[in-house]
Amino acid sequence: MKTPSHSEQISAELRSEILRGRYRSGDRLPSERDLAQRFEVSRGAVREALKKLEQLGLAKIEAGGARVNPVEEASLDIVQHLLALSDPPDPRIVYEILEATSAIMALGFRLCAEHADEADHRRTSELLERLSQHDLSGAEEFELFTEVGDLVAHSSGNTVIELVHRGLRTRLLENLYSNEILDQGENDERPRLVAELARAFAARQGPESAEAVHQISAALRERTMINLGVKFERNSGNKSERSQS
Repeated sequence: MKTPSHSEQISAELRSEILRGRYRSGDRLPSERDLAQRFEVSRGAVREALKKLEQLGLAKIEAGGARVNPVEEASLDIVQHLLALSDPPDPRIVYEILEATSAIMALGFRLCAEHADEADHRRTSELLERLSQHDLSGAEEFELFTEVGDLVAHSSGNTVIELVHRGLRTRLLENLYSNEILDQGENDERPRLVAELARAFAARQGPESAEAVHQISAALRERTMINLGVKFERNSGNKSERSQS
C-alpha cells in the first residue's frame, strides 16, 4: 500500500477538523508557517495540502491565507469523507445518500420507460424480472440493482443523470454495501415492490415507474435506518432521533 505523502496527511487532518466543526464556514485556517510548525514539514507540503482542500471545495485560498467554505459548496467527493467520520457512519448522511439516489433513479426510470429503445427496454425488463424473485442472496440483489441502475441511467438519454448516478454508485453506494451498511437481510417486500415496478415499466408507464422506484427506495431507507439503530416512522417519511435501545 502506498504511504500517504506529507501533503496528503496534512490535507486529511485538516479535512477531518473542518468536517468535525473545529473550523467553521468563514474561518481562516492557520497560516502556512503555523501549519508547517505543527506538522513539522516544509511550507511547500502545507501549500500543496491547502490546494487539495481547495480542490475538494472545502477551502478557498486567498491573498491572506486559506478560508473555510461551507460544506454545502464542496464537491460530491466530500460525502465519502463524511461517511468515514464515525463508525457506524452518521445515519443522516446515509439517509440523504439513499434519498438522493432514489430521486435520480426515479427520474431515470421514468425517462427510460418512456424513451428507451426496444433492446434496452427489454433488457431492463429482464433484470427487473430477476430482481422480483424471492430466492436472491444479498449479494445477488445488490449486483442486480447495480446492473439495472447503470442500464437505466444510460438509457434515460440524460447525460447528467448518468454522471450523477455513476458518482453516487462508485463513491458512495458501493462503500455502504462493502461496509455492510445497506440492509442485506431477508427482504419480504422486495419481490412485490419490484414486481410492481416491472409491470409499470413493461407498459412504458413513466410516472408509475417513478413512483414504484420511490416505494422501493423508501423500504430500503427504512430497513437501513433500523439497522443503524434509528427509529423510523413508515408513513411520515421522516427519521426520529437515534434509538436508545
